[in-house]
Amino acid sequence: MKSAQIDRAKNAILGAFVADAATMGLHWLYSQPRLLELAPQTPEFRAPTASDYAGNVGYFAHEKKTAGEFSHYGEQAWVLLSAMLSNQGQYDRHQYQDTFRAHFGYGGAFVGYIDRPTRQTLDTLYQNENQQITLAHELEFSGDDKQRSTLLIKILAAAKRYTGERLVEEATRMAQELPHPEESLRYSLALVSALAATEDYPGADDEQLPALSKLPPLIARHADDANLMTMVTSAIRVTNNAPRAIDYGQVASHTLRDLILGESVASAIDTGLQAGSVATQAHLRAALTETGSVLEVTKKYGLNCDVGRGMASLLYNLQAADSFTSAIRQNILAGGDNCGRSIMLGAACGAAFGVGGEQGIPRQWIARLADPERLLGEIDRLFE
Repeated sequence: MKSAQIDRAKNAILGAFVADAATMGLHWLYSQPRLLELAPQTPEFRAPTASDYAGNVGYFAHEKKTAGEFSHYGEQAWVLLSAMLSNQGQYDRHQYQDTFRAHFGYGGAFVGYIDRPTRQTLDTLYQNENQQITLAHELEFSGDDKQRSTLLIKILAAAKRYTGERLVEEATRMAQELPHPEESLRYSLALVSALAATEDYPGADDEQLPALSKLPPLIARHADDANLMTMVTSAIRVTNNAPRAIDYGQVASHTLRDLILGESVASAIDTGLQAGSVATQAHLRAALTETGSVLEVTKKYGLNCDVGRGMASLLYNLQAADSFTSAIRQNILAGGDNCGRSIMLGAACGAAFGVGGEQGIPRQWIARLADPERLLGEIDRLFE
């Protein structure tokens, strides 16, 4: 990418995280009148407070969070960013799955709300691993148990990095390095075949906004890569293995990619729409022709976590936005799953408006992040 494109890519990632953190304190509050009552002018970076949700106006999910931290949506994006940093800035499905499980799973670093697709994805990852081990133990092996265990450990590790013929090559090499190479090779190839039978994406059959929340670092880093949309589909399927989630993910990804590459907001949205199915295009074009406020349109199309409803709101917001600040504030005050919408909206506005000045990501907002220096350093490392 050219220098200006890299700057927009970095701003897209930064905008995604800033928008999520700015929104977290009023996430899942479904009453627009209550939101306007609580924070009519500056709703950003409000500390999560249980009393804000009194009267059955929403779901208070972030009691363990403090102002400036990410929601679980932001944590999803952080996981993919971390996985790519562990792989020289490149996307790798298995690296992403392993990082996801290490962060959100048993004994992981994450403390907070775990949404349904995350729970189901973790369950499937654990079940798949147990299934693979069970299949391995059912295979006949005439060597000793120590050699069998050695092969099993090595091939399971290799299967996280390689597939197809490359995995067969690795298994063959490992077998030839052990005693009784012919028997080791027979067992290794049988194990590779058994693993192939269990190879599928672990994501939940779920069509909610977590499908999109992890994408900005991936899109930003690979914006000029011909294989970007294949990687996007893979990343979505890791957590949300549902055709409709992938469909809307393509719309969001094409839109953000074009903004990073330097297209106008109107042109990027149009390209994004063309990437969607007929039904998705019809739904989003109808939303984009509305004439009400962001709050009115969001309420009309739906405040909840559904990916189609979220995309209708954020694209309508984006097409009329004149600054990062106004777009994110309107999104917060629209209510409902505003964090779910905020990440792609923040990424798009970061790419379109940059940092600082009257339109860009406010520097004082960046400073209010829980650990801005770490985030900025990670973003720079991604493009080294």
